[in-house]
Amino acid sequence: MKKYLFLILFSLFGVLANSQNNDSLPSLGDASSGSISLAGEYDLGRLWLSLFRSSAREYDDPIAKSYVKDFMYRISETSEVRDRRYEFIILDDASINAFAAPGGIIGINTGMFIKTETEGQFASVMCHELAHLSQRHYARSQQNYNPLTNALILLGSVATAVVTANPQAILIAPALIQQLATNYTRENEREADRIGFRNLVNAGFDPRSQSQMFQILQKSQSGINEEYSYLFTHPIPKERITDARIREENVDNQANYRNSLEFYLVKARAEVANSKNFNSLKDFYLSKQKNDDYKTELYKKYGLSLVFKEQKKYEESFKAARELLKEIPSNLIFQTNILEIHLAEGNSLEAISIGEKLLSVNLNNFSISYYLAKAYILDNNPEKAEEILINLSKEYPKDPTVWYELAEAQGLAGNIIGLHRSRAEYFILTGRYDSAIFQLREGLKLSKNFFEIRESIINKLEQIYKTKRALKDLT
Repeated sequence: MKKYLFLILFSLFGVLANSQNNDSLPSLGDASSGSISLAGEYDLGRLWLSLFRSSAREYDDPIAKSYVKDFMYRISETSEVRDRRYEFIILDDASINAFAAPGGIIGINTGMFIKTETEGQFASVMCHELAHLSQRHYARSQQNYNPLTNALILLGSVATAVVTANPQAILIAPALIQQLATNYTRENEREADRIGFRNLVNAGFDPRSQSQMFQILQKSQSGINEEYSYLFTHPIPKERITDARIREENVDNQANYRNSLEFYLVKARAEVANSKNFNSLKDFYLSKQKNDDYKTELYKKYGLSLVFKEQKKYEESFKAARELLKEIPSNLIFQTNILEIHLAEGNSLEAISIGEKLLSVNLNNFSISYYLAKAYILDNNPEKAEEILINLSKEYPKDPTVWYELAEAQGLAGNIIGLHRSRAEYFILTGRYDSAIFQLREGLKLSKNFFEIRESIINKLEQIYKTKRALKDLT
């Protein structure tokens, strides 16, 4: 196996050296110096993400997506990351894990919401991952291995996955890179801790959050299990906790630290989405503890509303939802909750009425647009849903779910050419190039009388063919 991998690496160096003018390959940099450009990292990251998505189970909750995007851009303002062209993926996995891949790819498990107790603890992990990006740990030369070698391993696994039609092949790269990096992982982790802590404090979170998060992880370190898969790539030796406590002691205490209500509401959504026992979760939300503050009370009531909705107890769900709106009438998640309950109960007209009103005040809001499109589909009005989703696809062109929903709406509306084109975009973003080609060819058959659409489809096909040829060359 090792011999095979090194042969791949040897051939990859030769291929890249002979492919400097191939526009379909990422421009990684100078092979002799081992440097990788930021542009190279960006291209590499997107290529990796598309293949990763082909085998990943995503958590497509629009409210969680909006929260993660807004949150990450907020904390980026106080980070050292220069290239902030991020792509985010939330994995439907209750284990606690997060990662940062080259080119601004940020991955988060739903377990990050479920198992953290404050937004500061969540932020401490995300600041740590941003530090990996800002310091370009995937592209820094260490010992006998340079960043270009790592990039080639990563790209090679992508190529193998495409050519062999085996998405799992992409998992070779991170594992091998991790193995090659064992001699310097601890140094990188300490640097990410230090820089991440500075970002955490500058962003307004409790300095104690980092050590608190370490303690949460350390409790399970003796028997690492799947619930704490973060520990496999981010071990927590005692000195990291000690260093964190020393850093926090050197920061002056403040009266208030950032700990948004939105975090707790997204946490509740993740808990309900991953729950296997709604009655047990309902009992937890109904319980009252001495240390429950105002935000915790709202979080539990919101979770209770979500549980009732899942149990189809819509009257109880509406009751809890309306009590929340009385507390904070302007909270958009509370407002959207009413819309979601109407959708679940099948009340299309009520859902449309609320959705249109909310969207008129919150133009192009992702979550409201998503649910309003669902309401139009429910009301047998796919044309209106298509109109909304086309706008979303322009605002969020890298979100596979948007293209998937748009394709469904276009199919119901009878826009078959649009259906094939949107499906193709979905398959491209999820690394299934052959399926994308099939959809575009079907669209091409129907576009004989539409010159601009036909040209667009042909151009898209040429781009896919170039990418496939380049990836095939790398094997």
